[in-house]
Amino acid sequence: MLISFLLCFAVDHAAAQTDTIQHKQTVTLNSTVLKESRLIWVHLPENYDPANKERYPVIYLLDGSMHYHYVSEMADFMASYDVNRMPAAIVVGINHEDRGKDLNIQHARRADGSLDSAVLQESGAPVFLEFIKNELVPYIDRHYKTAPYRILVGHSLAGLFAFYTKLNAPNLFQATILVSPALGGINEQLTNSFKGFLQQHPTLRNKIFITLGNEDSTQVKKLTDILSTSAPKSVQWQYRQYNDENHFSVPYKSIFDALKFIYADWFFDNYSGVKFTAQEITTRFNKLSAVFGYSMYPAESFLNSMGYKQLRSGNIDEAIAIFKENINNHPTSYNVYDSMGEACMKKGDTESAIRYYERSLQLNPDNEDGKEALKKLRGRK
Repeated sequence: MLISFLLCFAVDHAAAQTDTIQHKQTVTLNSTVLKESRLIWVHLPENYDPANKERYPVIYLLDGSMHYHYVSEMADFMASYDVNRMPAAIVVGINHEDRGKDLNIQHARRADGSLDSAVLQESGAPVFLEFIKNELVPYIDRHYKTAPYRILVGHSLAGLFAFYTKLNAPNLFQATILVSPALGGINEQLTNSFKGFLQQHPTLRNKIFITLGNEDSTQVKKLTDILSTSAPKSVQWQYRQYNDENHFSVPYKSIFDALKFIYADWFFDNYSGVKFTAQEITTRFNKLSAVFGYSMYPAESFLNSMGYKQLRSGNIDEAIAIFKENINNHPTSYNVYDSMGEACMKKGDTESAIRYYERSLQLNPDNEDGKEALKKLRGRK
């Protein structure tokens, strides 16, 4: 079952329009920090529903106009029941009218006119980071069901900015994806400071995924060497080079593999023969919650599948316990009540079965299977 819940906000500092086909909202933020309006795209998962218990991690995409469409589709695909590589996520595409102004590390000039790599001016990256930290992220957290888990994705120059963000706001994003980051030139100062940064943050809990295409980068090599020797155990990282991709084609594979890396603990093959009990499901998601630092809940489709595996094996009470949890987590889904109705009917609890099927039909009057089941149950009384 799919629930489409699409929000449309109009507040004093922003306005949003919704594309009902792609679950995409176009948000215009009137930024005090940037002193201009900024265009943001927000993609909601297909089953997004404020009444459900789930809260959603947020993938923030720099260069949104380049990456938003395929990454939002990728996130939905990877969170689908068949693939199940990650939880459903909100995707935020950040657009740039002047990419260089937003993302470049602006250095001060010395008296002789040369650039001083150790001194940043109050323009460019510092200001754009302030916008993200103090305006964009708070706006997204206020208006959507976000989890306290954010992923920042940056490619090339945006990869430089994403690395700069990690150094200057280390806890703002819990995972960072650096795709072929432009770390060379005068910006080598950032890489040089990374070892000291890690030493100053020995308890930092982060995931970092770094990639290159068929290109060389001394600075990326230096970055991975520092991670190899100095990263605390609480920082998980991985580096990949894709020699069959160039600088411009490497993002697609990089982001797909990065999300698999970040959510390696999430994956479970839904088509395996394993039948989880209600307690085993609770234990599994308690462990995931500990890994990611917030309460995580199983998707409706996962619980429904596990419930039916128990039901088909004759474990009716176990199935009912799982379906009950699904109702608790997804109270606006007609399908969770339909499944519970079927389990109660098989148990011989006619009154409960009627009650659940009636609720299912209240939520979805077109549920023909539910109508037929309810007719048979009422005939028993």
